[in-house]
Amino acid sequence: MTDEKKQEFTLRISQANQSQLIVILYELFFYYIEEADNAYAGADYVGFCKELQKAHDCLNELIASLHTGSDDAQVEELARTILKVYFFVSARIGSASGSKKKEPLADAVRMMQKLYKTYKEDAVNDTSAPVMGRAQTVYAGLTYGKNDLNVSLEDGSAGRGFYV
Repeated sequence: MTDEKKQEFTLRISQANQSQLIVILYELFFYYIEEADNAYAGADYVGFCKELQKAHDCLNELIASLHTGSDDAQVEELARTILKVYFFVSARIGSASGSKKKEPLADAVRMMQKLYKTYKEDAVNDTSAPVMGRAQTVYAGLTYGKNDLNVSLEDGSAGRGFYV
């Protein structure tokens, strides 16, 4: 992952609420699948497997985010259904990694895209506060440089960090 892409994801994560974090995990998953596809196209099978492992790590975070122990029966049933999809996707990633072929990924990506679309629509309606409190505020687009967009940061360092 390029430094620019890391900064982009880091900025989004620092400003995101819970629903938006799930959407970001999906986007990271798709990014790593795309990187695995690029490695495969270049006959870099070690890189292919490394990128698939990163995608699998994103999937593990998505699995951990499910509320499978909910008191609400509907939430519990929905979480278990999504968990089954995640297990299917995990198996397809494992199959692709083991066989060093990208064909098993098509079904996994198709399933994840359906869930991503649903989570993305849901995140638009979530108006909860960002998960990271006291994060640095970023303003983009307020001023423009000669060749690029300037980004301004609000320091606020007095209220940031760990308190003892």
